[in-house]
Amino acid sequence: MELLKNFLGQYVSLSQAQFDTLEASLREMELGAGDYLLREGNICRTICFVREGTLRVLHFDQDGEVTRYFIPKGNIAVLPDSFRYQAPANENIQAVTDCRLLVLRYEDLIKMYDQIPVWTRLVQKLHEEVLQQRTLGRTLGSRDARSRLQLFNEEYPGLIDEIPTKILASFLRISPLELNRIRGELTQ
Repeated sequence: MELLKNFLGQYVSLSQAQFDTLEASLREMELGAGDYLLREGNICRTICFVREGTLRVLHFDQDGEVTRYFIPKGNIAVLPDSFRYQAPANENIQAVTDCRLLVLRYEDLIKMYDQIPVWTRLVQKLHEEVLQQRTLGRTLGSRDARSRLQLFNEEYPGLIDEIPTKILASFLRISPLELNRIRGELTQ
C-alpha cells in the first residue's frame, strides 16, 4: 500500500483516516500476461492501480493490433471517458506481463466524494495523469524509428526488456524485424 500512498501523495495530501477509507474500498486482482482487464465495447467500471507488472492500452485496426501506450507499475489504469460517462470503451486494456492490481469500483469512487473532501481534486489530477500517458503515443508519430525507441526508453525506463518484441514494435509502429535491427545498432 505504500506504493499507492506515495503515488497519491504526489497529487493530494490524504490523512491516515482518509487513506484507510480508500483502502477499505480497494480489492486486489491478478492478471496473467495476455489477460484483458477491459475489452473494447465493455464499460470501464473500475479504476486500477498497478502494484506489479505492466498493462497496455490497445485497439485494433485494419492492420491488426496497435498499442497506444503502456501502464507500468505505480500508475493508474483506466479509460477515462468510458469510466467517467459509464459508456462503452473504444480501446482495450491488456496485461503485458503478470500483474497485481488494486481495484476501485465506480460506485465506490462516487461514495468517496462525500467521504474525502479532496477527492474531487484527486480524481481530476489522476485524469490528467492518464491523459499525459496517452500523449507519448501521439508524440512518436512525428519521429523516426530510432528516435521513437530512444524516447520510449526515456519515458519507460527498464520496460524495454519486459515487453515482448511484437508488442513494443506495434507501439513504435515498426516491424519486429526493424525493432531488432535498431536495438542491435544502439547496443554497438
